[in-house]
Amino acid sequence: MGLRKQVKKQEASDESVQALLFRIGMEEYALEIGSLVEVIRPFKITSLPRMPEFVEGVINLRGVIIPAVDMGRRFGLVGSGTAQRTARMVITKGAIAASPGRKGQGLLALVVDGVQDVIVIPKKQIEPAPEAARGRNADFIAGMGKVGERLVIFLDIDRILSTEERTALEEAGKEEPEQADR
Repeated sequence: MGLRKQVKKQEASDESVQALLFRIGMEEYALEIGSLVEVIRPFKITSLPRMPEFVEGVINLRGVIIPAVDMGRRFGLVGSGTAQRTARMVITKGAIAASPGRKGQGLLALVVDGVQDVIVIPKKQIEPAPEAARGRNADFIAGMGKVGERLVIFLDIDRILSTEERTALEEAGKEEPEQADR
C-alpha cells in the first residue's frame, strides 16, 4: 500500500491525529500511526495449541516470530470471514510487552479484512466511546471519530488484549522459529 509514502504526505499537527483506517467486517476502525510498524499481505500462519480462538498462531516475518490475531474473531464479529484477496496484516507495537534482548518482541500482527487509507483527523472530531461501549469487554475502544458522514472506531492498542491474553501471547512469542514451524 505504500504506507510510508502516504504518511510523509499527510502530517498530523498538535490538534490532529494521523491514523490508519481499516475494515473488520462492515465496520471501519483506526489505529494511530505511532502504534504501527507496517502493513503486509497475509503470511503463512503456524497454529499454536491452547490459545484463545482468535489467536491464529504466529508468523515468521524476516526471522522475527510475531503472534497473529484475527480481529474479527477477537471482537466477536460472527461471519466477518476475512477474504484472502483483500485481507492484510497490520504489524503493531505496544500490544504486548517487549522482552529485553529479543529481536522484534512486542510486535503483534492484526489480521483485518482490508486496509483503506491513512487519515488525518482533528482531535475535536474524536469523541470518547459511548457509555454502552465502555467497560471490561470494550475498553479497547479509545473513541469514535467523525470522518465525513461516517463514524470510525478508534482502537487503543494497549488495550486490544486482556492481561491474560497478553501473557499467553508473550509466552508464544518466546518460541524460537524452528520450534514454531513444527
